[in-house]
Amino acid sequence: MPGFVGHTVANAAVLVGTTVVMRAQGWSWQDVMAVDAGIVIATFVLSPDLDLFNSKSMNGWGWLRFFWWPYSKLAKHRDRLHLPILGTAVRWLYVLTLLAILGLLFYLWFRRIGLGISFDFAGDAHDLIYNALYLVDVFIGAVLADTTHYVLDILSTKIKRLVPRRFRERYERYAQNHYDRDHRPPPGQTWIPLEGQR
Repeated sequence: MPGFVGHTVANAAVLVGTTVVMRAQGWSWQDVMAVDAGIVIATFVLSPDLDLFNSKSMNGWGWLRFFWWPYSKLAKHRDRLHLPILGTAVRWLYVLTLLAILGLLFYLWFRRIGLGISFDFAGDAHDLIYNALYLVDVFIGAVLADTTHYVLDILSTKIKRLVPRRFRERYERYAQNHYDRDHRPPPGQTWIPLEGQR
């Protein structure tokens, strides 16, 4: 399976290719930037690898990664939630649900302390639909990035199975030694591995 760098490079190629193709077809810069934003968000923030609690994508969340702990326990790696459209939708709905709960809590708190906040939309329906279509563009970009991620995972697994076992074992030993050498604790500190880490 390709690592974080492999997925990032592949999604960067998709980002460049999508930008070139969309501009060649006459899409507006706003649409192109919305799709590109979806690709970037799906690569760095809402990666399909969020089902691995010790992944690079999860570590990027910092202390907020505890929000993803339930998701990582419910979703198995490369399960149905790793599929492009379904997994993308579930991850986005998960984040939107958390943000809605957080927004509701702030709204109730502001109301309790006497701050009046209004969520009224003063524009017409046409403006609302027009701006909502940019969210569709962002979601399409995220699906493109997740599809690239999924295809790369499948191809790397197929290629790995073509390599004879003795060469795979030799590479795995090399990779483990490289990992152990580059991930030593600083002098004077002890390292306690987390669950799932070597």
